[in-house]
Order: sequence, then C-alpha cells, then structure tokens
Amino acid sequence: MKHAKIVAVVLVPASFFFAAYHAWGFFIAASQPLVVEPVYAEQLAASATAEPEFVDTTNPNDLLPDLLPLPPRDLKVEKIGNQVLLYFSTTYYNQGRGTLELRADPATAGLRETIERNVLQRVYQADGAHRDKPVGTFLWHQEHLHYHYTDFITYDLEPVGAPKNEELSGNLVKSTFCLRDVSRVFLDLASSSPEATYKICGKELQGVSVGWGDTYYWNYPDQALDITGLESGTYRLTFVANPEKRLEEIRYDNNISSALFRLNMDTATVDVLEENPKETPEVEHIHLDSPFGM
Repeated sequence: MKHAKIVAVVLVPASFFFAAYHAWGFFIAASQPLVVEPVYAEQLAASATAEPEFVDTTNPNDLLPDLLPLPPRDLKVEKIGNQVLLYFSTTYYNQGRGTLELRADPATAGLRETIERNVLQRVYQADGAHRDKPVGTFLWHQEHLHYHYTDFITYDLEPVGAPKNEELSGNLVKSTFCLRDVSRVFLDLASSSPEATYKICGKELQGVSVGWGDTYYWNYPDQALDITGLESGTYRLTFVANPEKRLEEIRYDNNISSALFRLNMDTATVDVLEENPKETPEVEHIHLDSPFGM
C-alpha cells in the first residue's frame, strides 16, 4: 500500500507564495516531499483492538493526558476553478488523568518581533507538585496575532482501491495548532473538567482539559487537502495527534484515526465507507465567542 507523501515543515516568510498561513495552523506544499513510512495501517489495526485502559507510566505520580483523535468527518469535495479540494472536520480530545497544558518558557521574552517561543509541557502530579518539560515551540502568527504550537498533528491521504499516484496531490501537513477547550466530550472520568479552562489561543498558556477536545471544522480557513488530479477510487485519510511523541501521554498507540471513503471525481462526491476507531464518545461542539487572544 502506498502512502501519500508528506512534506517537511519549514518556516518561511509570509510573503512566499507557497506558504499559506491562517488562524488555526498552516499548510506548506513542497516539490520534494518526504515519504511517510507505511506504518499507519498496522498502527490503526492495533489501536482499534486495544482495550481503552491506562498503562503504567514511568512515574505513577504524574497526571498525564491521553490524546485521542476522532475520525475525520464532514468530508466534502468542492471544485474551485482548476482546483479540487477535499474538506473535512477533525476533533482530538483528552481522556487522560490530567490536563495537557503548554506554557511559554518564561526565559523567552515573547515579544511580537520574535518568531518563536520555547514551550514547556506542565505535568501536574498527584501530590500537588508539577514538573515542566521542553516540548517544542510556539510560532508567532503575525496576521492573527497569536501563537501556534508546532508539529502537533499530521494528515495522510493514501490510495486504497484507487490507481497508484506518485504525485498524490494531498502533499500537505497541517503542522501547527492552537490548543483550546472547544468541544465537550461525554466520558465518565473522575478528572473531567466541568467547564472549559483553555478558551483562547494565548501566547503564555494553551491546553486541553480532561473531558474536552479541540475541533477544527471543515469550513475553517484552509481546512482542506488539494486533491486536484486524483482519480476516482477508494482512499484513506489518516489523522495523527502528537506524531513525534514530544508530549508526554499515558499511551501513544491510540493517537491515530482514519476515514476510508470512496471518491467520485466526476460528481465531486464522497461516500464514507468506514471509520476507525469505530466506537467514539458523544461530543458537544461549543463555539466560544473569543477563540483567539494574547
């Protein structure tokens, strides 16, 4: 099975024509993409059969998060001029023992003139203490005046029952996210937060509470893959959270989801055939008035 090629993430000035920044992240296309190793199918199969139980951590005192992505949903195809775009919505949520909290390193000034800030993951502990671990960077988004966390998710589009295509058009990575409590997830978890804690794209603090998720809707800016030139057939769209395992979690084997669908390029329609994981919790999407902020 051949996977779509996913490009390396590079930071370029907004004036470059091949970079499109937007409020929730950015896509970057490149002429020399990297090939993703064919491990997603095996990982999906293992995740689908795994019992949703917590595993032992290196320090049982740590109240770690556990991120799970829902399958991509609301798949739609739209022809815009000479382009054909595949739109979709994604949600990931936290069912762990503790919050996923990111804090800007106080050692970095955080001035708007700087392009990035070091980021620390704060791990709260059962005894009331906490520890901080460097996990990457916040990138400054000048147009929308807030920060994004880098290398947080990946999308992979691969042909399953479609002709192999060496230049599959979905050569994109949505690499940066602003982490927020947007969607309430109905799970019976003792540590669930009754209210949203992380409501804005802050430059000092972002996160996802237990029992909450972050949703990127299909009609958000650039929430789409360019599938121009693809042939009709069956494809799989895979969504991976925390792909580089920079963030400490209870487990990593459940950080992947997918949607298998039949694409008809003549009618510009999508027919979803299968979702993984098959069983997912009920989710209430809550639109907050001020999702961005300093």
